[in-house]
Amino acid sequence: MISREDIGALLNPKILILGSARHGKDTVAEMLHRKYGFRFTSSSEFVGREIIWETWGKLNYPTFEAMFADRVNHRQLWMEMIAQYNTPQKDRTARTMLERGYDLYVGMRRMDEYEASRDLFDYIIWVDRSEHLPPETGSMDITPGLAQPDFTIHNNGTLEDLERSVEKLMEEIL
Repeated sequence: MISREDIGALLNPKILILGSARHGKDTVAEMLHRKYGFRFTSSSEFVGREIIWETWGKLNYPTFEAMFADRVNHRQLWMEMIAQYNTPQKDRTARTMLERGYDLYVGMRRMDEYEASRDLFDYIIWVDRSEHLPPETGSMDITPGLAQPDFTIHNNGTLEDLERSVEKLMEEIL
């Protein structure tokens, strides 16, 4: 008998996961990877390896890992560098990640990139932890109202609550 995880891997829906910083996007992606076999990397890590390390990181950090760990202190700059990478082709990051076999795009930051790549995804998920953390400002211009996601996962409880929310979501998707 085929398992739900095997079905998920066979169907391979493409999912964009959005939300403010530290609201749980990567945690949701990790759960989808672990339980359902989805392939992902964060968009920041992808573009960091693709372009930021070579053009800026090597000049400022001893290793990629040090640069990546410090990105939280340069969110606006990272957003601008990713935007530059996506100019003039606004869907460049999304399209490249999907072409390289990733099922999830985690952490898109700009509305123009979202509008250009929305049709590449089967589902859009917004992860919200606003009862604990404020919405992001300055380094992100996508909001839930503008994105109109297919699903919103409220991440205001425990890790177990989040896991149940992800399982419930996957019951709807798969």
